Amino acid sequence: MLEYLKTYYTTARNLLKHRNHVAFELCKSECLSENFDSHDNWNGGIDYFTIVLTVPTNKYVEIEDKEKKEIADAISQAFVEASINNESIQVNGVVIVPYDEEGTVYPTSESMWIIDYFRLFISHISKNKTSAANLQKALLDWGIHGFVAHEDSEPSKEWVSELYNALFSMDALCAILVNGFRSSRWCDQEVGIALGQNKLCIPINKEINPYGFLGRYQVLKAHNLDARYVAQRIAEIIFADDRTHGTYCCNIIRLLLNAKNIESALKVIKILTHFSKMEKSYIEMLWKDYSKNTVLLDGDVLAKANKIFTFYGLSQIQPVVESSVTTAQEELPF
Repeated sequence: MLEYLKTYYTTARNLLKHRNHVAFELCKSECLSENFDSHDNWNGGIDYFTIVLTVPTNKYVEIEDKEKKEIADAISQAFVEASINNESIQVNGVVIVPYDEEGTVYPTSESMWIIDYFRLFISHISKNKTSAANLQKALLDWGIHGFVAHEDSEPSKEWVSELYNALFSMDALCAILVNGFRSSRWCDQEVGIALGQNKLCIPINKEINPYGFLGRYQVLKAHNLDARYVAQRIAEIIFADDRTHGTYCCNIIRLLLNAKNIESALKVIKILTHFSKMEKSYIEMLWKDYSKNTVLLDGDVLAKANKIFTFYGLSQIQPVVESSVTTAQEELPF
Protein backbone atom coordinates (compact mmCIF):
# COMPACT_ATOMS: atom_id res chain seq x y z
CA MET A 1 0.00 0.00 0.00
CA LEU A 2 1.25 3.48 -0.79
CA GLU A 3 2.05 5.30 2.44
CA TYR A 4 1.40 9.02 2.03
CA LEU A 5 1.79 9.76 5.74
CA LYS A 6 5.09 7.92 6.18
CA THR A 7 7.14 11.10 5.82
CA TYR A 8 5.42 12.45 8.95
CA TYR A 9 6.04 9.41 11.19
CA THR A 10 9.22 10.77 12.82
CA THR A 11 7.82 14.25 13.47
CA ALA A 12 4.58 12.88 14.90
CA ARG A 13 6.47 10.52 17.20
CA ASN A 14 8.75 13.31 18.42
CA LEU A 15 5.68 15.37 19.30
CA LEU A 16 4.30 12.43 21.29
CA LYS A 17 7.56 12.22 23.23
CA HIS A 18 6.62 15.48 24.94
CA ARG A 19 2.90 14.74 25.38
CA ASN A 20 2.05 11.08 25.88
CA HIS A 21 4.84 8.67 26.86
CA VAL A 22 2.76 5.51 26.31
CA ALA A 23 1.72 6.65 22.83
CA PHE A 24 5.36 7.53 22.10
CA GLU A 25 6.52 4.02 23.05
CA LEU A 26 3.81 2.32 20.99
CA CYS A 27 4.01 4.60 17.96
CA LYS A 28 6.97 2.97 16.22
CA SER A 29 7.12 3.23 12.43
CA GLU A 30 6.99 -0.56 11.95
CA CYS A 31 3.72 -0.63 13.93
CA LEU A 32 2.04 2.09 11.86
CA SER A 33 0.14 1.85 8.60
CA GLU A 34 -2.60 3.83 6.94
CA ASN A 35 -5.96 3.07 5.37
CA PHE A 36 -7.15 5.33 2.57
CA ASP A 37 -10.73 6.36 3.35
CA SER A 38 -11.89 8.74 0.62
CA HIS A 39 -11.03 11.63 -1.67
CA ASP A 40 -12.75 15.01 -1.85
CA ASN A 41 -12.32 17.09 -5.01
CA TRP A 42 -13.00 20.33 -3.10
CA ASN A 43 -10.23 22.94 -3.00
CA GLY A 44 -7.72 21.09 -5.14
CA GLY A 45 -8.42 17.65 -3.66
CA ILE A 46 -8.11 16.20 -0.15
CA ASP A 47 -7.23 12.58 0.71
CA TYR A 48 -8.64 11.24 4.00
CA PHE A 49 -6.82 8.52 5.93
CA THR A 50 -7.25 6.42 9.06
CA ILE A 51 -4.02 5.50 10.86
CA VAL A 52 -3.72 1.90 12.07
CA LEU A 53 -1.51 1.19 15.11
CA THR A 54 -0.80 -2.50 15.81
CA VAL A 55 -0.06 -3.38 19.44
CA PRO A 56 1.10 -6.76 20.88
CA THR A 57 -1.85 -8.58 22.43
CA ASN A 58 -0.33 -8.75 25.91
CA LYS A 59 0.23 -4.99 25.87
CA TYR A 60 -3.17 -4.31 24.32
CA VAL A 61 -5.09 -6.03 27.16
CA GLU A 62 -3.11 -4.07 29.78
CA ILE A 63 -4.35 -0.74 28.45
CA GLU A 64 -7.71 0.46 29.72
CA ASP A 65 -10.33 1.52 27.18
CA LYS A 66 -10.13 5.11 28.38
CA GLU A 67 -6.37 5.10 27.93
CA LYS A 68 -6.70 3.59 24.45
CA LYS A 69 -8.88 6.54 23.46
CA GLU A 70 -6.36 8.99 24.91
CA ILE A 71 -3.54 7.29 23.01
CA ALA A 72 -5.50 7.29 19.75
CA ASP A 73 -6.44 10.96 20.16
CA ALA A 74 -2.83 11.92 20.95
CA ILE A 75 -1.48 10.11 17.87
CA SER A 76 -4.17 11.59 15.66
CA GLN A 77 -3.40 15.13 16.87
CA ALA A 78 0.34 14.57 16.41
CA PHE A 79 -0.17 13.59 12.76
CA VAL A 80 -2.52 16.53 12.18
CA GLU A 81 0.16 18.92 13.43
CA ALA A 82 3.01 17.15 11.64
CA SER A 83 1.20 17.43 8.29
CA ILE A 84 -0.29 20.88 8.89
CA ASN A 85 1.44 22.36 5.83
CA ASN A 86 -0.04 19.70 3.52
CA GLU A 87 -3.65 20.66 2.86
CA SER A 88 -4.18 17.66 0.57
CA ILE A 89 -4.00 15.21 3.50
CA GLN A 90 -6.40 14.85 6.42
CA VAL A 91 -6.32 12.27 9.23
CA ASN A 92 -9.77 10.96 10.22
CA GLY A 93 -8.55 9.17 13.32
CA VAL A 94 -6.52 6.28 14.72
CA VAL A 95 -7.50 2.62 15.16
CA ILE A 96 -5.55 0.48 17.66
CA VAL A 97 -5.39 -3.19 16.60
CA PRO A 98 -4.07 -6.12 18.71
CA TYR A 99 -1.85 -8.84 17.22
CA ASP A 100 -0.37 -12.01 18.68
CA GLU A 101 3.20 -13.28 18.59
CA GLU A 102 2.57 -15.08 15.29
CA GLY A 103 1.51 -11.82 13.72
CA THR A 104 -2.25 -12.44 13.53
CA VAL A 105 -4.13 -9.15 13.49
CA TYR A 106 -7.56 -9.30 15.12
CA PRO A 107 -10.52 -7.77 13.23
CA THR A 108 -11.68 -4.22 13.89
CA SER A 109 -14.02 -1.95 11.98
CA GLU A 110 -11.08 -1.09 9.70
CA SER A 111 -9.14 -4.35 9.36
CA MET A 112 -12.22 -6.49 8.55
CA TRP A 113 -12.34 -4.90 5.11
CA ILE A 114 -9.95 -5.60 2.24
CA ILE A 115 -7.72 -2.55 1.88
CA ASP A 116 -8.57 -0.20 -1.02
CA TYR A 117 -11.86 -1.96 -1.83
CA PHE A 118 -15.27 -0.27 -1.64
CA ARG A 119 -17.12 -1.50 1.48
CA LEU A 120 -20.54 -3.03 0.82
CA PHE A 121 -22.60 -4.67 3.56
CA ILE A 122 -24.70 -7.56 2.15
CA SER A 123 -27.87 -8.09 4.19
CA HIS A 124 -29.60 -11.43 3.65
CA ILE A 125 -31.32 -14.29 5.46
CA SER A 126 -29.75 -17.72 5.91
CA LYS A 127 -31.66 -19.40 3.08
CA ASN A 128 -29.88 -17.05 0.66
CA LYS A 129 -26.36 -17.64 1.94
CA THR A 130 -25.32 -19.19 -1.40
CA SER A 131 -26.59 -16.17 -3.34
CA ALA A 132 -24.79 -13.84 -0.93
CA ALA A 133 -21.52 -15.80 -1.21
CA ASN A 134 -21.69 -15.84 -5.03
CA LEU A 135 -22.42 -12.12 -5.09
CA GLN A 136 -19.52 -11.45 -2.73
CA LYS A 137 -17.16 -13.29 -5.09
CA ALA A 138 -18.46 -11.51 -8.21
CA LEU A 139 -18.20 -8.07 -6.59
CA LEU A 140 -14.43 -8.45 -6.13
CA ASP A 141 -14.02 -8.08 -9.90
CA TRP A 142 -15.52 -4.60 -9.52
CA GLY A 143 -13.28 -3.46 -6.67
CA ILE A 144 -16.02 -4.03 -4.10
CA HIS A 145 -15.66 -6.05 -0.89
CA GLY A 146 -18.99 -7.46 0.23
CA PHE A 147 -19.36 -8.18 3.94
CA VAL A 148 -21.68 -11.19 4.18
CA ALA A 149 -23.77 -10.98 7.33
CA HIS A 150 -24.86 -14.53 8.20
CA GLU A 151 -28.07 -14.75 10.17
CA ASP A 152 -27.85 -16.59 13.47
CA SER A 153 -30.74 -16.95 15.92
CA GLU A 154 -28.32 -16.94 18.87
CA PRO A 155 -25.19 -15.13 17.67
CA SER A 156 -22.11 -14.88 19.85
CA LYS A 157 -21.11 -11.58 21.40
CA GLU A 158 -18.06 -11.55 19.10
CA TRP A 159 -20.25 -11.89 16.00
CA VAL A 160 -22.63 -9.15 17.13
CA SER A 161 -19.58 -6.93 17.60
CA GLU A 162 -18.43 -7.79 14.06
CA LEU A 163 -21.85 -6.89 12.65
CA TYR A 164 -21.86 -3.62 14.55
CA ASN A 165 -18.38 -2.68 13.34
CA ALA A 166 -19.20 -3.56 9.75
CA LEU A 167 -22.44 -1.57 9.80
CA PHE A 168 -20.72 1.56 11.06
CA SER A 169 -17.72 1.36 8.73
CA MET A 170 -19.50 0.35 5.50
CA ASP A 171 -19.78 2.64 2.49
CA ALA A 172 -23.15 1.25 1.36
CA LEU A 173 -25.57 -1.64 1.89
CA CYS A 174 -27.41 -4.01 -0.40
CA ALA A 175 -30.34 -6.16 0.75
CA ILE A 176 -31.27 -9.44 -0.93
CA LEU A 177 -35.06 -9.33 -0.60
CA VAL A 178 -36.77 -12.71 -0.40
CA ASN A 179 -39.73 -14.13 1.51
CA GLY A 180 -38.78 -14.10 5.16
CA PHE A 181 -36.53 -11.06 4.99
CA ARG A 182 -39.00 -8.85 6.85
CA SER A 183 -39.40 -11.35 9.68
CA SER A 184 -35.64 -11.69 10.24
CA ARG A 185 -34.39 -10.62 13.68
CA TRP A 186 -31.45 -8.84 12.12
CA CYS A 187 -32.05 -7.77 8.51
CA ASP A 188 -34.54 -4.98 9.26
CA GLN A 189 -32.15 -3.58 11.87
CA GLU A 190 -29.24 -3.69 9.42
CA VAL A 191 -31.24 -1.79 6.82
CA GLY A 192 -32.45 0.66 9.47
CA ILE A 193 -28.91 1.45 10.58
CA ALA A 194 -27.90 2.11 6.96
CA LEU A 195 -30.91 4.35 6.37
CA GLY A 196 -30.23 6.21 9.61
CA GLN A 197 -26.70 7.00 8.43
CA ASN A 198 -28.03 8.13 5.03
CA LYS A 199 -25.94 5.43 3.37
CA LEU A 200 -26.76 4.26 -0.13
CA CYS A 201 -29.07 1.23 0.12
CA ILE A 202 -29.55 -1.07 -2.87
CA PRO A 203 -32.65 -3.30 -2.59
CA ILE A 204 -32.29 -6.45 -4.69
CA ASN A 205 -35.68 -7.87 -5.58
CA LYS A 206 -35.19 -11.62 -5.77
CA GLU A 207 -38.66 -12.58 -4.50
CA ILE A 208 -40.31 -9.50 -2.97
CA ASN A 209 -40.47 -5.76 -3.60
CA PRO A 210 -38.71 -3.29 -1.27
CA TYR A 211 -40.90 -1.92 1.51
CA GLY A 212 -41.03 1.04 3.89
CA PHE A 213 -38.25 3.62 3.52
CA LEU A 214 -36.25 1.07 1.52
CA GLY A 215 -38.85 1.47 -1.22
CA ARG A 216 -37.51 4.97 -1.93
CA TYR A 217 -34.33 3.51 -3.43
CA GLN A 218 -33.69 2.25 -6.94
CA VAL A 219 -34.61 -1.42 -6.96
CA LEU A 220 -32.46 -4.00 -8.71
CA LYS A 221 -34.51 -6.91 -10.06
CA ALA A 222 -32.59 -10.16 -9.86
CA HIS A 223 -34.96 -13.00 -10.66
CA ASN A 224 -32.91 -15.97 -11.97
CA LEU A 225 -29.94 -13.76 -12.90
CA ASP A 226 -26.24 -14.58 -12.80
CA ALA A 227 -24.37 -13.12 -9.81
CA ARG A 228 -21.86 -11.50 -12.17
CA TYR A 229 -24.59 -9.42 -13.81
CA VAL A 230 -26.01 -8.41 -10.43
CA ALA A 231 -22.50 -7.38 -9.29
CA GLN A 232 -22.07 -5.20 -12.39
CA ARG A 233 -25.40 -3.46 -11.82
CA ILE A 234 -24.49 -2.83 -8.16
CA ALA A 235 -21.17 -1.30 -9.25
CA GLU A 236 -22.98 0.95 -11.71
CA ILE A 237 -25.43 2.12 -9.04
CA ILE A 238 -22.58 2.85 -6.63
CA PHE A 239 -20.74 4.78 -9.33
CA ALA A 240 -23.84 6.85 -10.17
CA ASP A 241 -24.85 7.82 -6.61
CA ASP A 242 -23.47 11.11 -5.25
CA ARG A 243 -22.91 9.61 -1.78
CA THR A 244 -20.63 6.84 -3.03
CA HIS A 245 -19.24 8.08 -6.34
CA GLY A 246 -16.14 9.81 -4.95
CA THR A 247 -15.21 7.01 -2.56
CA TYR A 248 -15.66 4.35 -5.24
CA CYS A 249 -13.61 6.26 -7.82
CA CYS A 250 -10.77 6.67 -5.32
CA ASN A 251 -10.94 2.97 -4.44
CA ILE A 252 -10.53 2.03 -8.09
CA ILE A 253 -7.53 4.35 -8.52
CA ARG A 254 -5.87 3.06 -5.33
CA LEU A 255 -6.44 -0.55 -6.37
CA LEU A 256 -4.55 0.04 -9.61
CA LEU A 257 -1.75 2.07 -8.00
CA ASN A 258 -1.24 -0.69 -5.43
CA ALA A 259 -1.69 -3.65 -7.80
CA LYS A 260 0.53 -6.57 -6.76
CA ASN A 261 0.58 -8.37 -10.09
CA ILE A 262 -0.27 -7.98 -13.78
CA GLU A 263 -3.55 -9.92 -13.53
CA SER A 264 -4.98 -7.69 -10.80
CA ALA A 265 -3.81 -4.55 -12.65
CA LEU A 266 -5.60 -5.63 -15.82
CA LYS A 267 -8.80 -6.30 -13.86
CA VAL A 268 -8.81 -2.77 -12.47
CA ILE A 269 -8.07 -1.26 -15.89
CA LYS A 270 -11.14 -3.14 -17.14
CA ILE A 271 -13.19 -1.36 -14.45
CA LEU A 272 -11.75 2.03 -15.47
CA THR A 273 -12.58 1.34 -19.10
CA HIS A 274 -16.17 0.48 -18.15
CA PHE A 275 -16.58 3.72 -16.20
CA SER A 276 -15.32 6.00 -18.96
CA LYS A 277 -17.27 8.97 -17.55
CA MET A 278 -15.10 9.18 -14.43
CA GLU A 279 -13.96 12.74 -13.76
CA LYS A 280 -10.53 13.66 -15.10
CA SER A 281 -9.25 14.57 -11.62
CA TYR A 282 -9.27 10.90 -10.60
CA ILE A 283 -7.36 9.85 -13.73
CA GLU A 284 -4.85 12.61 -12.99
CA MET A 285 -4.33 11.04 -9.54
CA LEU A 286 -3.53 7.78 -11.30
CA TRP A 287 -1.29 9.41 -13.91
CA LYS A 288 0.72 11.30 -11.28
CA ASP A 289 1.79 8.19 -9.31
CA TYR A 290 1.52 5.57 -12.06
CA SER A 291 5.24 4.95 -12.58
CA LYS A 292 5.86 4.34 -8.85
CA ASN A 293 4.53 0.79 -9.23
CA THR A 294 6.75 -1.31 -11.53
CA VAL A 295 3.91 -3.80 -12.08
CA LEU A 296 2.07 -1.10 -14.05
CA LEU A 297 5.02 -0.72 -16.44
CA ASP A 298 4.38 -4.16 -17.93
CA GLY A 299 3.86 -3.78 -21.69
CA ASP A 300 0.26 -4.98 -21.83
CA VAL A 301 -0.80 -3.06 -18.71
CA LEU A 302 0.94 0.13 -19.83
CA ALA A 303 -0.57 -0.01 -23.32
CA LYS A 304 -4.10 -0.26 -21.91
CA ALA A 305 -3.44 2.44 -19.32
CA ASN A 306 -2.05 4.81 -21.96
CA LYS A 307 -5.27 4.44 -23.96
CA ILE A 308 -7.12 5.72 -20.90
CA PHE A 309 -4.67 8.60 -20.41
CA THR A 310 -5.00 9.59 -24.09
CA PHE A 311 -8.81 9.48 -23.82
CA TYR A 312 -8.61 12.00 -20.97
CA GLY A 313 -6.11 14.23 -22.78
CA LEU A 314 -3.09 13.27 -20.69
CA SER A 315 0.35 12.45 -22.05
CA GLN A 316 1.29 8.80 -22.29
CA ILE A 317 3.56 7.16 -19.74
CA GLN A 318 6.78 6.10 -21.40
CA PRO A 319 8.07 2.56 -20.87
CA VAL A 320 11.27 2.16 -18.89
CA VAL A 321 14.15 1.19 -21.16
CA GLU A 322 16.77 -0.92 -19.46
CA SER A 323 20.30 0.38 -19.88
CA SER A 324 22.63 -1.79 -21.98
CA VAL A 325 25.70 -0.34 -20.28
CA THR A 326 27.42 -2.82 -17.99
CA THR A 327 29.05 -1.55 -14.87
CA ALA A 328 32.26 -2.82 -13.37
CA GLN A 329 31.85 -5.21 -10.48
CA GLU A 330 32.74 -3.98 -7.03
CA GLU A 331 35.83 -5.36 -5.41
CA LEU A 332 35.07 -7.98 -2.79
CA PRO A 333 38.06 -8.19 -0.44
CA PHE A 334 38.38 -11.55 1.32
